Amino acid sequence: MTASVRGQTTRAEFAERLLKGSVRRSYAPVVDIDWDAPLDPDKFFLPPRVVSLYDTPLWESMSRAEQIELSRQELVNTLSAGIWFENILNQALLRKMMHQDPTAATTHYELTELGDETRHMVMFGKAIAKVGADPVRPKLYQRLIINSLPFAFRGSVLWVAALIGEEIFDAMQRQMMDDEQLQPVVQRLMRIHVTEEARHIQFARDGLRKRVPSMSRFKRFWVGNLNGLGGPFFRFLFTNGVQYARVGLDPRAARRMARRSPHRLQVQIAGFAPLAAFLEEVGLMGPIARRMWRRCGFLPSGALAPAGRLEADDEPEIYDGPATVDGRISRVRLTGHLDPIDGRYHWQGTVFDMLPDGARSPLAVTVDKQTAMARFTERTQQGGYSITGVGTPPFAR
Repeated sequence: MTASVRGQTTRAEFAERLLKGSVRRSYAPVVDIDWDAPLDPDKFFLPPRVVSLYDTPLWESMSRAEQIELSRQELVNTLSAGIWFENILNQALLRKMMHQDPTAATTHYELTELGDETRHMVMFGKAIAKVGADPVRPKLYQRLIINSLPFAFRGSVLWVAALIGEEIFDAMQRQMMDDEQLQPVVQRLMRIHVTEEARHIQFARDGLRKRVPSMSRFKRFWVGNLNGLGGPFFRFLFTNGVQYARVGLDPRAARRMARRSPHRLQVQIAGFAPLAAFLEEVGLMGPIARRMWRRCGFLPSGALAPAGRLEADDEPEIYDGPATVDGRISRVRLTGHLDPIDGRYHWQGTVFDMLPDGARSPLAVTVDKQTAMARFTERTQQGGYSITGVGTPPFAR
């Protein structure tokens, strides 16, 4: 599928595909999140391992309650920044659409994305209110910059900016949204955001893949190095002094410790890795940008890994071994992939042994104490059973 999309699909056809995906799976956060459910006082608002001070002496000196409070303030800081970025992106998309054919599929998908982002802003705002914190508001000079950026986000710069603003958060959310230490309302928020952002990221990536080959050398140099400004921005965002001051820490000392933390650097590098590989793949990781991202702690000192793609795993995991299926030990062969349309992990496979009489969907499939629910789809001609599932699979991946 990836080769077909990249090699044959036009921009309009790609937009139509994403529109169909939006019809199949979109959310209304006002009703799709239980805003009345109580918060768990013993759960974090971000997994501890992604809190900026994790694994530092300052973190170890804090009580669990203080650590949870810091995670709450860091979540609020991130959601607040998300609101302002979605605002910038929506303004840029609206200005772009003023010069487009209103009957084109690409325009229709951009309008769909604009609607998604608007609902995300509502979702982020309600989440901030739910956790009982004040939003982190931009200062006057920051608001002036925010209001001017939509005029600069044009052409390829718009799609690069969209990826910088969306993909780093997306990669980090995928790593942490199933963490059992996380507040359920935050898990649900991340699941919704990841699902819909997967389509936005694909649209931006496709736009760049189709634009870069026709770029002039100067424009490629300009866009390829301008993206390096994202490094200082995200370093400032992730170590914003406001979040430390709100929990009674010295903002300067806390920021300094977070920026020097080896663990924090690894979290940032992992979050930026998919986007870094993509920019390298399309030739938009210029030497100045690379230096800026590296100095800000988002790139390792060595060479970048080969470009990865969100569309599918290059080598899907395969589990072939014993499993408990509906209470009976059986041999199974399972595999899966990340779907770019709905942003969820889809897995499937075969149960080779007889299932209990009367077995029907959903089936509980357990591998090494990890259980997932599957749907029985058919009895194979070889006497096995085909099953499918969506979400975290029972096998390690």
